[in-house]
Amino acid sequence: MTKYLIYRLLTFIPTLIAISIVIFAILALAPGDPMGEFALNPSITAEVRENIRKSFGLDQPIHIRYIKWFTSFIRGDMGYSFTSRSPVIDLILQRLPTTLWIVGCPYILATLLAIPLGVISALKRDSIADTIVTTVVFFGLSLPTFFTGLLFIIIFLYYKLQN
Repeated sequence: MTKYLIYRLLTFIPTLIAISIVIFAILALAPGDPMGEFALNPSITAEVRENIRKSFGLDQPIHIRYIKWFTSFIRGDMGYSFTSRSPVIDLILQRLPTTLWIVGCPYILATLLAIPLGVISALKRDSIADTIVTTVVFFGLSLPTFFTGLLFIIIFLYYKLQN
């Protein structure tokens, strides 16, 4: 078990690095520029815009920018939000409790449903109860999340309007 856990942890780190490289490359190669907002402002000259690009390192090659971003990220410096005018880590910490609440509640509900249904399915193998549970679970897993999300919004909206 310990060997398996170590193996999983050792594959977890390169996977996260590979994902970060892909996302960074997609964002860096996408059309547009982080300085696009400044380009719309007529009071900022092209020379000032270029100096801002240099100060943020946007004139450097993509691999250099990734290495600088990655080392800053490891140190806990996630940058500065121009729209909110605050550090990104503060924004993440501000929104983390709500995110955990929204994500955690469905996981707890799913666990509270999955364990008893799995036990019923295991104890009554090849019975009608097992077939019903398996069918309902596969049906639930095969629905796209955008559909179930919209369905739950409609259900809860109807419930809210009734009360």
